Amino acid sequence: MNRYFGKMLLIGCLLAGVGAVTTKAQIDSDTPVEADIPHAFLVGDKTLPAGKYTIKVLNDTNLNLFEIRSSNRHTAVAFETENVQADRTPRQTELVFNKIGDQYFLSQIWVSESNYGVQVEKSKMEQGLEGKGMNSERHSVAAHHKSSKKTKQAKTENSSE
Repeated sequence: MNRYFGKMLLIGCLLAGVGAVTTKAQIDSDTPVEADIPHAFLVGDKTLPAGKYTIKVLNDTNLNLFEIRSSNRHTAVAFETENVQADRTPRQTELVFNKIGDQYFLSQIWVSESNYGVQVEKSKMEQGLEGKGMNSERHSVAAHHKSSKKTKQAKTENSSE
């Protein structure tokens, strides 16, 4: 009985730890990321023109489902992400693109003051180009993200623990 209880307690602690990491890994769902992207780029199989864009979590029940929308609201694409952790905390909010040949693919989104970000799933086109031996170059574009009150409150609570 004690052995069973010990195993259940260990499993509970592990699940709680994973939940804490998952919560930290999310980009704030209340506040969008805004950027002026100087080149055309692909998100999934959709090519978007250069311009100003807003990126936000599409729905609070799936914090890895995002939408990128042009400032003129004519273009919008939903896309899936996965959580990633940086070796060091980024100084600024940025969008990272993989450039293969003359194509730019949205790859990652990083928010300043957090070493957690999201990575966009690679499209079939991007995978195909890499499969042909084409090299990928990393390009970043500065972006803007204002932390919401909810994020600031969570940071304050975490630092007081």
